Amino acid sequence: MMKSNYKNNKDIILELRRLKLKRDISIEELKLIKEDFKHDLSLGNWVKTIIVTFGKLGTRKLIKKIMT
Repeated sequence: MMKSNYKNNKDIILELRRLKLKRDISIEELKLIKEDFKHDLSLGNWVKTIIVTFGKLGTRKLIKKIMT
């Protein structure tokens, strides 16, 4: 939402401040996304996922063996 007509310098300064704040917020959001992405790719997270997955598969096989 960009104004095309400013009435005075104060309007321009206010718009520049608003845009700077919007930019700063966007940068902080990107930093958070980067940290989340790093966490998702960490080795510990992958090991936990693998253990949980194999645990579920092992439980299913055990249940199938008991049922048959």
